[in-house]
Amino acid sequence: MRYEIRLAGSGGQGIALAGVVLAEAGVLEGHYVVNTQNYGPEARGGSSISEVILGDVEIDYPKTLELDLLLALNQKACDENLCDMKPQGLVIVDSGLVDTALWGKVLRVPLSRRAQAKFNEPRFANMVALGTLVPFCPWVSSRSLSKAMANRTPPKTLQMNISAFQIGLRLGRRLRASVKFEEIEGAIEV
Repeated sequence: MRYEIRLAGSGGQGIALAGVVLAEAGVLEGHYVVNTQNYGPEARGGSSISEVILGDVEIDYPKTLELDLLLALNQKACDENLCDMKPQGLVIVDSGLVDTALWGKVLRVPLSRRAQAKFNEPRFANMVALGTLVPFCPWVSSRSLSKAMANRTPPKTLQMNISAFQIGLRLGRRLRASVKFEEIEGAIEV
């Protein structure tokens, strides 16, 4: 069995770092893990994707086939990646940067706005996002993600990354406890 996650956004949003942290968390949980990254030619502003495949057996194909979970940090990332979803897959979008997500199960979460409010800049939205997805991803725990974050984030920003992750984790847990998907204009959103 495998569980496929794609983190998608723009260069400069910390997609690659979030993918590495998520992949290491999977390793710490004892899973087989593959992490691949793809980004546009521009260092900042171009498309950025990080895929994490988690499995309970050795992974023989390192590319995603059908996504169980998509995290989209901007509209373009959402639009370009919905076609790769499993029919019952979950899409988590940054509600401040994604206006439309025509999919069956969508969580609209103010990731950048939460990071901006806490740190006076949106660059920690990637860690808010990781915290938010934990309650919806059965393959990793908050403990393993916290350990991976301590191993992979720069020491000078570690405390801010942990704080951002905790904000997202609290938000994700509240959403998980209260989420009801309702039909809204052809898409299901929270």
